[in-house]
Amino acid sequence: MAYHLGDDKHLNTLKAIEQYAKPVEQKNTTLVKINHATRRSKLMLALLPQWAAEFPPFNLCRLSAVAKQAGYQSKVIDANIKAFRYYDTHIKDKLDYKLWDPTTIWRWCDNNYADIHKHLEPILLEILDQIVDYEPDLLGFSIYQMNEEPTKWMIQQVKLRIPHVRIAVGGPNVHKGYFVKQPYYDYVVSGEGEEAILKILEEVERDINHVDQQHIIQPEEQRLSLNKFPMPDYDDINFNEYRISNGVTTELSRGCIAKCTFCEETHFWKYRQRMAIDSLEEVSYLYERGIRLFWFIDSLVNGNLKELRAFAKGVIAKGLDIKWTGYARCDGRMNLEYMKDLAASGCVYLNYGCESGSQKILNDMAKGVTVAEMEQNFRDGKTVGIKAATNWIVAFPTETYQDYADTMTFLIRNRDMNINNMSTGIGFGQGPETITGQNPDKFNLSYQKYLGHWITKDFKMGGSHTLMRVKCMSIYLDQIIGDRKIGYPIRPNLKKFHYNIEYENDIERDVEYENFDYNIIKTNINPYADGLVNEIWPFLRTLWRVRGGYATVIRFSPELDSAEFGNGYGTGKYTAEFKFKITTDGQWSADFKWDFIQHWEIDSYRNAHRQGPFFAQDFSNMTSNAAIRARRLAKPDWGMEGRSATDYNDLFAEERELNKTIDWTFNYHWSGKGDWGNYNSQSKEVPNQIIETQPIQFYR
Repeated sequence: MAYHLGDDKHLNTLKAIEQYAKPVEQKNTTLVKINHATRRSKLMLALLPQWAAEFPPFNLCRLSAVAKQAGYQSKVIDANIKAFRYYDTHIKDKLDYKLWDPTTIWRWCDNNYADIHKHLEPILLEILDQIVDYEPDLLGFSIYQMNEEPTKWMIQQVKLRIPHVRIAVGGPNVHKGYFVKQPYYDYVVSGEGEEAILKILEEVERDINHVDQQHIIQPEEQRLSLNKFPMPDYDDINFNEYRISNGVTTELSRGCIAKCTFCEETHFWKYRQRMAIDSLEEVSYLYERGIRLFWFIDSLVNGNLKELRAFAKGVIAKGLDIKWTGYARCDGRMNLEYMKDLAASGCVYLNYGCESGSQKILNDMAKGVTVAEMEQNFRDGKTVGIKAATNWIVAFPTETYQDYADTMTFLIRNRDMNINNMSTGIGFGQGPETITGQNPDKFNLSYQKYLGHWITKDFKMGGSHTLMRVKCMSIYLDQIIGDRKIGYPIRPNLKKFHYNIEYENDIERDVEYENFDYNIIKTNINPYADGLVNEIWPFLRTLWRVRGGYATVIRFSPELDSAEFGNGYGTGKYTAEFKFKITTDGQWSADFKWDFIQHWEIDSYRNAHRQGPFFAQDFSNMTSNAAIRARRLAKPDWGMEGRSATDYNDLFAEERELNKTIDWTFNYHWSGKGDWGNYNSQSKEVPNQIIETQPIQFYR
């Protein structure tokens, strides 16, 4: 039975939120009908590692509550937190890297996972025993990028022990059109789970067996209502196991109002907002049971600014002493008064998808915000006490040296504006179900991969360039954060093996945005090399502008970089050494060396006749909901129908020709001197205007 607010508090809450909240449910949403009956079937929902260890899995607890309300016996097993506790107690001190850390995500994926599994197998076998002992009729798994390999291992082991159990998989990875459906999955759910789980359980209850694997695809236009669901089922959760023992995750909305050109998640499902009064009911219910911290896992917690403010006003009116956070986009409409309401309701920080400090790149990404608005959000947040966690994407395919430098400038300018985290990620990745993936041509992206990584049409930016920006950004954060309490992906091996820096003086200078020509080294080697030789300059100059004189040596090599960043950058055999020295007043000398070998090993996933460093890729015929939505916005030349047979033949012919004629191997040594003078001599104003550079619809 749903929890109901007390009459007085309910009326006070309604009055507080009426100015901002809609009095009726959002139109064109589907209410999930839950019919209770006496059932015999048993459901178990499981989350395998790796996932965050802070909170219980809300998605599984929500689905379990739906199943229980329908009359099924249901149990949630969080194998992730059990594995994390085992790692923390038995494994952590034996490894020279952290398993539950953003910098090691790549270790959990594909064949890399084998090295992790041998450490975790004892606890996974214990969890296997628990699953078998429960004897579920239906066993469901939520699959993410980082836990797909452990999940596949577990399912195969379960099938050996209890062959009759039916397996259902769902979650973010399963939504993707390129998800590989393994034969041991009985049900594959692409879309929202609440309606699908009831359909599957009904078939299990009626003992309906299918010869073929069932793929349940949510209708493209459907949006489930987020209101009137039963309270999440935490009966099987021991909150003391989690890093935050009095916290949960929940949601105010699903989907995203923005359609950022790099993002796949925004196309998974259509946006809809939960009514503020319904959110308040759940928060109040959990508050009475000791929960004090709420992380809203929405793609965009401020997708509907009025409903978010209504929620904040309701929390204040009810006197709930909670803390909360969520993912957000910077937005100039969130002025100081708005921020005050959020802070008063317990908002402790917002996790902003900033992505870039360059207005040009923000426009290319369709972020719909200005650099000036971003800085204003941070200043107002500091005024009211709301911290800012920030996420960044370097090496967007249209990002120039200047754009990259602008991002570094933004970070130093706002380092003391209550930022508590700077997450720089692994650089831009070309997702198939994104606007960039559905129309690469708009974004200077080639339809050819080079050494397994995307490359621009002019061939001047690819994996090696991306690696340099990602690595230099990590080094940059090491230098500008210092003793500040700002979290960021710490890579201790960089300081040990990849670089060393000695400063002339211990200073830190404020900097303005500037225009500067970073094409200092003039070459005509080949396109790949010509784009690579000047990659280091934005980092070297920005560091000087901030920290004054220094001397540094920065090293790149296949051995160092594959051990730290994995092999996802596809850079062949790239070795480089940058020796650079500069005085505080700007006089510098440099000695740089590059050695790049276009290395290619046989790819067992390819047909024999398609071996080589170039490999044509095309996503124009993908039929997943996300791909269709992305393609509709991307507006590729061939429309919604995808490439024709002739187009494909031309693409493959280009691949063959490139593999026959191109070798971008190069070895180069350059030395030079210069004088940069005043560190703010080329300053420019803070960008404060959105210029639409892409013909893409933006929802604001």
